Amino acid sequence: MYDIIGDIHGHGLTLEALLKKMGYSNKNGFYQHPTRKAIFVGDLIDRGPNILMTLKIAKSMYENGSAFIVLGNHEFNAICYNTKDENGNFLREHSKKNKTQYMETDYHVRKSREGVEYYIDWFKTLPIFLEIDGIRVIHACWDSYYIDYIKKELPDNKLTNEFLIKSARKGNKEYFAIETLLKGKEIKLPLGQFYFDKDGHKRKKIRIKWWKKIEQATYKSLIVNVPSQIIDSKVPEKALKHHQPYLENEPHIFFGHYWKSGEPQIFANNACCVDYSIAKHEKLVAYQYNGEKILNNDNFISVEDVD
Repeated sequence: MYDIIGDIHGHGLTLEALLKKMGYSNKNGFYQHPTRKAIFVGDLIDRGPNILMTLKIAKSMYENGSAFIVLGNHEFNAICYNTKDENGNFLREHSKKNKTQYMETDYHVRKSREGVEYYIDWFKTLPIFLEIDGIRVIHACWDSYYIDYIKKELPDNKLTNEFLIKSARKGNKEYFAIETLLKGKEIKLPLGQFYFDKDGHKRKKIRIKWWKKIEQATYKSLIVNVPSQIIDSKVPEKALKHHQPYLENEPHIFFGHYWKSGEPQIFANNACCVDYSIAKHEKLVAYQYNGEKILNNDNFISVEDVD
């Protein structure tokens, strides 16, 4: 029995409230449940006010066997922001945009007793995906092609320095694998169309519903969160030539990343997103999995932001 917890983004007090609501208690220095384990879908850091608290709760649970954690794109970005290539250049550019995204985490971990390197080294030990007891967990997108590639290149399912450096360079297969698995599938919008994301950045690509079978898809039917200014039209077939939907007979898949709002709902009988925008002060959500063959909306549990 597992409690799959969505993106936390440094909302440590809210995480603590959710754990207590689900029956976890802090014994011997870490939160634990007598019969269940938590699974974090990544993105522990950035944005929120209690990043260090979040890291300490999750890490202590992970190291004491009361939780699993998969790597999120924000942990991956933090690794790259603090890692240099063979020429002494950071794998993630220290641009104004990237500094702004990472500054809260940087501030909190630098003032901690452990320091930046301690947490970056820990992030590198987190698996990219999880397959356990008939379920799958990944941060953003389960793509069989790239999952198989990761299994081949990284047999222990964790980043190596060689893979990390390659994955930070556009055009490499490693780059596309990480982009897909940790950030989701994207397609280009029609010429001239764009939107501004939650951070005010102009975007010409849009995240798609990778778990969905696509037939005569339009942009609005395919986009995860549809910006109001997008004009609907049919998606060209060539834009979806590599798309493979997540099949109905595949194991239950749990993920975060997509900034959903409102009442939590499963996406399909075997597909569930648990990110409900706590970073925008909405709610922190978990799905309580009990071995059911079909996922059920009644199994969601949530708490409002208290950070």
